[in-house]
Amino acid sequence: MVLFLVGITSCSSNTKSASTEEAHEEHGPEGTVALNDLQMKTLGLKLIQLEKRNMNQEIQVNGKLELPPQERADISPLIGGIIKNIYVIEGDKVKKGQVLAIMQHPDYIQLQQDYVSALEDYNFLKEEYNRNKKLHNENVTSTTQMQKITSNYNKSKTNVQSLEIKLKMLGFNPEKIKNGHIYPYVNIVSPLNGAVSLIETNVGAFAAPMSKLFEVVNNNKLHAGFLVYEKDINKIKVGQRIYFHTSSVESHEFEAEIHNISPVFEENPKALHVHADIVNKTDELIPGMYINGRILADDSEVTVVPNDAIVADGDKYYIFVKAKTPEHKHEHSAEEDNHEEKTTFIMVEVIKGVTNGGHTAIRLLNKLPDDIQIAGSGAYFLIAEMRKEETAHEH
Repeated sequence: MVLFLVGITSCSSNTKSASTEEAHEEHGPEGTVALNDLQMKTLGLKLIQLEKRNMNQEIQVNGKLELPPQERADISPLIGGIIKNIYVIEGDKVKKGQVLAIMQHPDYIQLQQDYVSALEDYNFLKEEYNRNKKLHNENVTSTTQMQKITSNYNKSKTNVQSLEIKLKMLGFNPEKIKNGHIYPYVNIVSPLNGAVSLIETNVGAFAAPMSKLFEVVNNNKLHAGFLVYEKDINKIKVGQRIYFHTSSVESHEFEAEIHNISPVFEENPKALHVHADIVNKTDELIPGMYINGRILADDSEVTVVPNDAIVADGDKYYIFVKAKTPEHKHEHSAEEDNHEEKTTFIMVEVIKGVTNGGHTAIRLLNKLPDDIQIAGSGAYFLIAEMRKEETAHEH
């Protein structure tokens, strides 16, 4: 089609018949359309030149809203017990260390009694160890006897230390237990600030060791996670902007900024996991929501046309270029002067790129002259008019 730029009104071959020449004069060559001044004015169609602009390349991505693992907590008991009280419901805001529920069980009492008993044995063996060590240094006690006493002392010391660790893990204070205080309950507490997102127990239920009772999440740390496919990974980098939306908040577009890119591929599908901090978070965003977004890649200078200057025809895209008037056509016959002057456009295939700010980036399949003019709008009308003329010509 670019060949028509030389001048679609140039002389035909001598072998063409007069009737063929008349048809081409009336309808124009294939792939062209001619408009008179009134049609141009009615459509508001203006001639413009191809323009170069810096445009962000957009990468379409899908993903979901995520929380870092350290901002989501499954809360389970270390040892089994009966749920005595629950102090929260799903959705409650909680602080780190806040009691969510309490449990009771005879084993808790027994553990504290074992600690007190082990502490008494330890104190006795400690005194015996210190006394025999002095005697051994004076060669009063045999080495064999001293080794046995040392072994018993060390075992007792280790036993006390291990029981203290267990008590602290349950939230008990060993110093208070030493002074006669006994804890009747175990507190189930939140390990972080956030909100209760799940409760999987009730009062009177037996909570088995390591069974999940509560889930607490900190939605303040919510971020957007996207999958970027292999063909686009060389276009993304930390700091780029992402605009996304969710089906539950259709009227609002959220903004995020890439802060981390995974160094390894996800296997199914094969893509890189990209994490982005959300700039304009709202309470409507919930972990697990599916999202659709577009990453704004680096600026690059490209040839652009207004969105209305490009049209799809099948799986291809076209613009309409004004045909140049042949330089040799200077004289007009009386018959030609009676004809209404028209502007002829040639349909030229292009490769469509990103659309942004009312303009679409294009890539030309063949170089066009720098001073070439195109139809700045109405491409859909032009292709429809061209098809109508071609159909009329066939009949």
